[in-house]
Amino acid sequence: MRLSRDGLAAWMRSIGIAAGIAVAYFLAAELSNSFLITPETVIFWPAAGVSSGALIALGPAARWPVLIGVMVATAAANLLRHMGVVPTAVWVAGNTAEPLIIALLMQHYFGAHFKIDRLYCVLGLFAAAVAGTIVASTWWTFAYYWPFASLKGPAATWLHWIISDLAGVVSVAPLVIAIAAALRRHPSRREIITSIAALTVLAAITVVTVSLPLELWNTVVPAALVFPVLLWFAARWQPAFSAAGAFIVSMTVALTAIYGFGHFGDSSLSIAARVLQAEAIILVVSFGTAILAALFAERRENEQRLARSNMLLERERQNKLMNVQAVIAALAHEMRQPLGAITMKAGAAQLWLERTLPDQTKARAALDEITNESLRASEVFNSFRALFGKVDQARQAVDVNDIVLSVTQSLQEQLNNDGVVLQRELAAELPPIAGHSEQLREVVLNLTTNALEAMRSSTNRSRVLRVRTQRRNPDSISVEIQDNGPGIDPTKLAGIFGAFVTTKPHGTGLGLAICHMIVERHGGQLTAVSDGTSGALFRFILPVDGAKT
Repeated sequence: MRLSRDGLAAWMRSIGIAAGIAVAYFLAAELSNSFLITPETVIFWPAAGVSSGALIALGPAARWPVLIGVMVATAAANLLRHMGVVPTAVWVAGNTAEPLIIALLMQHYFGAHFKIDRLYCVLGLFAAAVAGTIVASTWWTFAYYWPFASLKGPAATWLHWIISDLAGVVSVAPLVIAIAAALRRHPSRREIITSIAALTVLAAITVVTVSLPLELWNTVVPAALVFPVLLWFAARWQPAFSAAGAFIVSMTVALTAIYGFGHFGDSSLSIAARVLQAEAIILVVSFGTAILAALFAERRENEQRLARSNMLLERERQNKLMNVQAVIAALAHEMRQPLGAITMKAGAAQLWLERTLPDQTKARAALDEITNESLRASEVFNSFRALFGKVDQARQAVDVNDIVLSVTQSLQEQLNNDGVVLQRELAAELPPIAGHSEQLREVVLNLTTNALEAMRSSTNRSRVLRVRTQRRNPDSISVEIQDNGPGIDPTKLAGIFGAFVTTKPHGTGLGLAICHMIVERHGGQLTAVSDGTSGALFRFILPVDGAKT
C-alpha cells in the first residue's frame, strides 16, 4: 500500500522530530553528567527540561516521536558509559515516564490554553514538574536500592534526584517552550539585538556574582544581584529571553559548583552543602524568572487589549457621529425636491393670482400640487423613520408599475425641459410586492434624477431615458433605469454604493447609499453596469413574496 504525499510528509516530520530530540537530549544528558559530584549526586539535570519542554511545546501530535527520541538518547548515553542492559532499561523507563507525566498533566489541566507567559500556567508547570520528578525519582531509587542494593543513602539520593530533575525542568523547559513560541511569533530584529546584548551583560554579572568572596556574602545575596537584570528581561521582552537568562545563571552556578570555582565551589563546604546551595539558587532564579516573565507578559497583553478597546470605542463614537451626519444629509437630500417643488408651485400660484384677471383654475391647480408635495414631504419623514428606526413598520402590497408611473409623471416637466425622450416599458400584470411604497418611490426617483443629471452633459447625442419593469422569474421582479449619458468609470462601480461616494461635483454621496440600503431592507439587490462611455444601467431586483424579505 503506497503512502500518500501527506502521509509520507507526516512520517518524515516524525522522524525528524525524533532525531532532533535524540540529539538534543543526548547532548543535554552528557552535559548533565558533567554535573555529577558523586555517582548518585548531580546538581541539576537539564535533559529533563529538554524532554518535558519539547512534549509541551510540540503537543500531543508529536508525543511518540519525542518519547522515542528520549529512549534512544538515554540508551545511547548509558551504554556509552558501559552500563548494563538492565540499568539502562531502568533509566530509559524513568526518563520516558517523567516528561510524559508532566506533559499529560499539563494537557489535562490546560490543553491548548497553555502559554508560558501566563502566571497560572507557570505555577501549573512547576506543580506538574514536582509530580513527575517525584514519580521518576521514586522509581529510580526503588530500582537501584532493592534489586541492586547499590545506594548507600537511598533517602538522601531520592531527594537529590527530585531536586536535580526539578531544577532541570524549571530552568530548561520554559526556555524550550518559549523558543518554540517565539519561532511562531518572530521577535523584531531590534529586540533580538538588544536582548543578546543584555544576555551578555547578565552572563558577566553572573560570573562576578559567583566570584565574590564567601566571607562577605551568603547564599541569598548572589541570587539577588542577578534579579535586577532578569527583571529587566521580563519587563521588556518575550519570555524566551527571560528563560534564556535564567538558563545562563543556572549553568554558571552549576559549573562553578562542580569545578570548585568561586562562591558556589568553595572547598570548605561539604559536598552536600555545595549541591544544596547550587540547587537552591537554580530553583529560585529559574522559578522566580518564569513568574516575573508571566506577570509582565500578562500586563503587556492587558495594555494591548485596553489600547484595542479604546480604539474600538473611538471608532464606534466616530461611526455614530457619521451615522447622525448621514441621516441629516440624507434627509436634506431627499427633502430637496418636494421643498423645491413647493417653492416653485407657490411662486406660480402667486403669479396666476397677481394677473389683472386672476386665473383661479391654474392657481388652484398649483395649490393642489403644493398640498401633494407637502404630503409627500411628510411621507419622506415617515419613510426615513422606518428606514433608520429600530422597529420596522408593517409592509403593504405595493405595485411597482404604479410607483414608476408616479415618478415619471412627476418629472415630466423636467424631462421636457432637458429634451429627454422617455421610453417606458412596464410589464403587464406585474405581481405586487410587500414593502414601503414611499421608500421604493425614493429609490426610483433617485435613480431617475441621477440619470437626468448625467445626461445634461451630453450635447452630441439625443438624450434617452429608458425605464423598464419585468418579471424575472416566479419569485422576483426587476426595475431597470438606463440613460445614454457619459457613463461611470468601471473602476469606480465596485464602491459606488458606499456612503459619501459621489461622481457629482456637488453631490453628498448618500443618494445611492440610501437606495442600496432600502433595496436590501426589502430583501432585494441593487446593481450598476457601465462601460464608462455610453451611459449607465441601474437595476434593482425585489422578491415577490414579502414573507421572504
